[in-house]
Amino acid sequence: MRGRDRLPALLSGFGAGLAGGLLGVGGGLVLIPMLTGRFRLSQHAAHGTSLAVIGATALSSVVIYGARSSIAWTTALWVAIASAITVPLGVRAARKLSTVALTRVFAIFLLIVAARLLLWKQGAASPVMDAHRIPLELGIGAAVGVLAGFMGVGGGILAVPAFTLLLGMTQRVAQGTSLAVILVTAPVGTIDNARHGQVAWALVPMLAVGAALGGPLASWLAHVLPQTLLTRIFVVFLVVSAFNMWRRSRRGAAPRPTSA
Repeated sequence: MRGRDRLPALLSGFGAGLAGGLLGVGGGLVLIPMLTGRFRLSQHAAHGTSLAVIGATALSSVVIYGARSSIAWTTALWVAIASAITVPLGVRAARKLSTVALTRVFAIFLLIVAARLLLWKQGAASPVMDAHRIPLELGIGAAVGVLAGFMGVGGGILAVPAFTLLLGMTQRVAQGTSLAVILVTAPVGTIDNARHGQVAWALVPMLAVGAALGGPLASWLAHVLPQTLLTRIFVVFLVVSAFNMWRRSRRGAAPRPTSA
């Protein structure tokens, strides 16, 4: 890594950690646009590098959520088992797309996420019957794994609303449980991407340090502050990032090699 990239990498990781700890996601939604923009990685390499980093966000954040009893560990176990099986499927599907196509798919995905965060009104969901709970958790895990591998994210953007709307969890418990699942999905996806040279390992240490610093801070904030304003700020970031990524894909900007 070049010396001038160290501080930007640390700050990028910190931003990803803040988003991850605050919203119960891995932080890939923040990290991938930075990796393709500031660090000029290809979309495929950005996805692989993101998965290598967001485990640090999850690990540091889970400590805070766990200390506040905001994790449903049994659910996390079943969802993690299923997601570990399906993550490679998402990774393989992503490799079949061109860089331009994958960039545009991810940009559209960011807009969908922004709409979900801004418009989805969470109501009081009734927990499912115990007899159906484990199959439902396995189904959620399978979907989360595919999404994590394909989009280079932890899958929390799907897991958190699924936990609240289908399993009746509170928002904070859903976020903590999602982060516990990411502890499994991120390493599994990283291993698969690394086998195909889609991880910029030189960037990972500083990104991971930043994520490990930002995750606990945001996790603490998630337990003491209302999230409405911060969520809306995050929505604006997603929309701006999506349009910037789409514009770069039209220009066909040359990516930096993954060894950078």
